[in-house]
Amino acid sequence: MTRYWWFEKITPHYSHGYHVIPVYERRTPFQHLLIYKNDLWGRFLVLDGITQFTEKDEFIYHETIVFCPAAALETPPEEVLVIGGGDGGVIRELQRLPGLKKVLQLEVDEEVFRACQKYLLDLAGDYDDPRVEFRISDGAEFVKQAPAESFDLIIVDCTDPIGPAVSLYTEEFYANLARILKPHGRFIQQASIPRFYPQTLPMAYNRAQKAFARVEILRAPVPCYGDEIAFILGSKDGSSAAKPQREFRGRYYNPAIHQASFTIPSWWEELLKG
Repeated sequence: MTRYWWFEKITPHYSHGYHVIPVYERRTPFQHLLIYKNDLWGRFLVLDGITQFTEKDEFIYHETIVFCPAAALETPPEEVLVIGGGDGGVIRELQRLPGLKKVLQLEVDEEVFRACQKYLLDLAGDYDDPRVEFRISDGAEFVKQAPAESFDLIIVDCTDPIGPAVSLYTEEFYANLARILKPHGRFIQQASIPRFYPQTLPMAYNRAQKAFARVEILRAPVPCYGDEIAFILGSKDGSSAAKPQREFRGRYYNPAIHQASFTIPSWWEELLKG
């Protein structure tokens, strides 16, 4: 079986190295897709040279992006929109929430979904669940046309703002998210790794602030990323999400972790000031 060292170039001066067995490779209409296997991290997904998640630690990311906004809502979310997330991890965590009635997931790249269903199926939620509707669709285009106040929660589980995800970090996109959220709804989106990509968090934060009454920042330590990842979380009514309204527990997430996630380092605060 072929094994070799594959290096993820994080910056021009830093990279991660993995001793890998190649599992799958394809150039989709949108990006270069790779799935590797590593003895420590398990199987992992790479898009355009950037590791998206590994079997070993993906639960930290997926629990954070689902449970933090869901626990902060006045009532558990019933209608949820997921943009991206073709690996299915967000669907898996959403299906653990009480009271869920409908999830609409939009994934622009069908090849990502098909590859993950074949090679990473154990990580995905149940797509036979009648509450789940999956579409191959452009999320930015969908939110332009969707009816106002349609969703309790919107989860934007996208790649960094390069390639197909550029349109998911614009002022127009955030304004459309605010329009289709219900009055007490919330949205969450990953905002990259400030240590390595310091421009993404302030860009996303400042643009989202123009559409939402309140935008908060939270963080999660995902080991395979090499440092903490940032998220932005917006509310229409200006309420804070920092205190959970109900208790969820996962392998990583719990109420204490929830509150700690909203405490950001001083240097992130300085970064936001520009």
